[in-house]
Formats: sequence, C-alpha cells, structure tokens
Amino acid sequence: FRGMQKNTIPSANVRINDTETIQGAIEGAFLKLIPQTLSWPILTCSSRTDSGVHGLCNIAHIDVENKYDSIYNPYESLKHLNKHLILCDHDIRILDLIPVKDTFNVKYCANSRTYLYRILKAKDVKYHKVPIIEMKHCFHLRSETFDPERISRATQLFMGLKDFRTFCSNRKSNIPVTYVRNLDSLTFEKGSPLMPYDPLSENFDFWDFKCRSKGFLYKQVRKIVTALLAVGIGKITEKDITVMLQVPGHKNYMTSLGLVPPHGLYLLNVGYNQDYLDEHTIKYKISDDGIVIPLYED
Repeated sequence: FRGMQKNTIPSANVRINDTETIQGAIEGAFLKLIPQTLSWPILTCSSRTDSGVHGLCNIAHIDVENKYDSIYNPYESLKHLNKHLILCDHDIRILDLIPVKDTFNVKYCANSRTYLYRILKAKDVKYHKVPIIEMKHCFHLRSETFDPERISRATQLFMGLKDFRTFCSNRKSNIPVTYVRNLDSLTFEKGSPLMPYDPLSENFDFWDFKCRSKGFLYKQVRKIVTALLAVGIGKITEKDITVMLQVPGHKNYMTSLGLVPPHGLYLLNVGYNQDYLDEHTIKYKISDDGIVIPLYED
C-alpha cells in the first residue's frame, strides 16, 4: 500500500476511490455494505503509517449512514467487509466493529502508540544471504563496529519530555505542530526472525527497537533509530545526540546519517481509553431477524 491516508483533490472537493491506500481500501469495502451507504464512508485512523511501514494493529472510526437510519449488524458486517478485502487481495483484516455515538472521535480515544523497528546483522559481516521473508520486513545492518551496549545506553538520552524538532521531518500542516513530546519507553533488545525454521536466519542476529508514546511526529521513530544505530557503529557519539536535542531545529539533524528505510518499521499497538470508549459505545441487542436494536439508558 502507498501508506494509510488516501489521496484527495481538496480544491475540487472530490473523493477518490484510492484502493492503493489502506484508508481507500477500507472505505471501498464499506461501500459494499447492504443497505448501501447514503454518502461516502469516511475513515479516520488513530495513527498514520507511511508507504512501506507495516501496521500490526490500529484503531479507527468510520462514519456511515443508510436510508433506514439503522445501525449495521456488527457481526454480519464484519464478515462481509473481510470477505470483500480477501476477494480484492488486500492484506487488511478488520478485527472488530463497535457501534459508537456521533460524538466519538478515535483520536481522543487512543492514548498511546507503540512502534517496533527490526534490524538484522550477519554474524559474519561478509555474509549477505538475507532470508527472502526478511528483505521487506527488516533492515539489514552491515557493520564491523556494531556495539549493542552503546545503543542501549544512548536510548536514555531520548527519555522524558524533549523537543524533538530535530528528530522529525518538516512538512506543511494547517494545524500547529507540538514538537515537545514525552517518550514513555524506548528499548533495544534481542529480537527473533519472522521465520525461525528458515536455515538462513541462523546466520543473523536480530534486534528490536520498541518505542512508546502518546503520539509521534512525522518520521520521528525512524530518525531516532537512525541516530542510535549511528552511535552503535561509532559514527557519532552520545554528545552529538545531546546537541541535536538541546538545539532543536529541522536543519540541525545530521544529514550525513541518512534515514533507515520504512520497511523495518511496524505500528505494533495502539492503546485506548476504555472509559472514553464505554461512554460513547451504543449498547444494543440483535433481534431474531438480525436487526440491531439500540438500548437507550433511562
């Protein structure tokens, strides 16, 4: 997919059936529900992922209405939606559907995001036979000076409340961007292969970065990983990272470091506020003929 968010033509107020994005593919599936929707379903996700980034979990809300002003049967709709996604050969599955009130907004419900970045390194630096399944799911690090202990120590530099202006990419936005963020956790530890029975995997060591926060800036995780790997191979020092944090600015990132590729990054988990969800969930029962009957509190 070309990322989470689909392309639009704002000036013409045109919505595109862009099935090459996750948003477009899911909205297209909802268009196939019966009864048909009166207007184009609009999906809002708690977290956006760029092209090449993998999403193992996400939560979203979608606005749909039909001519009967009725609630779609969550169980039947779930089957129809996933059947459509399978028939279209989309690598997307919807795990659950919960009817919510119009006042619900997924961005207020989500309260944490956890990202994983996977790397592999050959035990023999001259060995380059990367397992096929890992080629687009992991970053192949080539270095003779790799020191995981240096990386583990340097992770602490990013912890707490920091201005991450240096560690994000600048892009135009109509909404003011808050660059001061708090990292709840940042770890670097031994990982595992996706296919442990592949004999080629035995020739590599796997490592995982895990990062959790309420929210992340554009390309923030990848820039943090890039800098930490640079410390790990001796390209830069902890002092260099400290300076980039203490003097925040989009132009203060060391461009010589480059940027690790997106295919090693995974949106691992999205935490949500259960009380907020409970407050906005529509309770219901299903009649014998499959009609959803809302249960309104007195």
